[in-house]
Amino acid sequence: MKRTSKEDELLVQGYELLHYDTNTSIALPLDVAKTSRKELLSRQQAANEARRLEIQRDQEARAAKSAETREDKAKPKAAAEVLRKSLESRPEPGWYRVLPKLGSMLEERVDEAAGLRSADAEVNKRRARIQELLIEKGPDRRVARPVDWRQSMAELEAALPHFHEPIQSLRSSLALAEATDRPARVQPMLLLGPPGLGKTYFTHRVAKLLGAPHAAIGFDQPSAGSALRGSDSHWSNSASGVLFNLVCMGECANPVILLDELDKSTFDGGSDRLDPLSQLHAVLEPETSHQTLDVSVNIEFDASLVTYIATANKVRGIEGSILSRMEVFIIEPPSPSESVEIARAVVGRVLERFGLQERLRFNRKALCLLAHLSPRLMVRGAEKAVANSVAEGREEVDESDLWTAMGMRDDASLLH
Repeated sequence: MKRTSKEDELLVQGYELLHYDTNTSIALPLDVAKTSRKELLSRQQAANEARRLEIQRDQEARAAKSAETREDKAKPKAAAEVLRKSLESRPEPGWYRVLPKLGSMLEERVDEAAGLRSADAEVNKRRARIQELLIEKGPDRRVARPVDWRQSMAELEAALPHFHEPIQSLRSSLALAEATDRPARVQPMLLLGPPGLGKTYFTHRVAKLLGAPHAAIGFDQPSAGSALRGSDSHWSNSASGVLFNLVCMGECANPVILLDELDKSTFDGGSDRLDPLSQLHAVLEPETSHQTLDVSVNIEFDASLVTYIATANKVRGIEGSILSRMEVFIIEPPSPSESVEIARAVVGRVLERFGLQERLRFNRKALCLLAHLSPRLMVRGAEKAVANSVAEGREEVDESDLWTAMGMRDDASLLH
């Protein structure tokens, strides 16, 4: 840069004019100006380097975002290809196709506008998240298969001898599945009988025997109308049903569902609520259960392998069209000899659960008294009696332990 006359004059006087910026100049002695010039140059270089790094980071961030956008756009195509190959082939052995229309769902997601079926943005977001999870899980689910089911059936019949008929029906279904090497299809059951006979307990034992997850719907609850197949998808508080959650969002194609207390379903024909029993018509019918629709997410799936066990105290209030879709079993109170066998099985399970098989036993009078209780109360009485005996340091449960455990006198109405 050419020096001005003023700068030349300052140099003659032993000074140098140092320019810090366009508006700031300072006249400094030559030795001081030399040092200051180096510092100024260093600061300028540092500022330029910092600016360069900032521009570089910004460019890298833009490039990464662009690459991520391209990757996001490529994901649906990659997922579609994987899904297409999966749907073109048959399910692997031990698996069942519960979402045969998953390919159509993926095609709908390509056009985002096609998926917007609700004016509520939260509903649309929820549906999109569910669709993503289903696409990731794929169209097939594992089929739960019982292990050593014959032995398990024998143990179940020993524990609940008054359930002989439904147990025999279940045994036939499992034998047919084994002979044909196909998933077991158990006819929907309706267990009729008074409370306390072990109907709910039977359902839990069946689920454990089949090695399948299980859930229960109480038809004495107001929410029973939407519990099985979901609530209306147009509401932000909508919820998917038990069937969808177990079959599609779960890992197993053949769960067990307890339809508890069907006869206690309350429905006023003039109200806006859905009839809780009306949802059973389609799911209990083999032909229509292949195309089960959850109204909350508007997704169709195959729920034909689900095992249904319903309970009721009476048939009054249950439509004939529902009864015709079920195998109805009337469960009678156990006979005296059956009650003793049930009591013996209950005692064995209770002692085994507490690890007291070798340390504690029930004497004959205690076992006979326990047999006079309903199956539901047997477990409760046995547990309390065991706790009392252990607390007192005894190795035998006697009759008095049961009287104390149940808070009964010898004229107690809990006996039958």
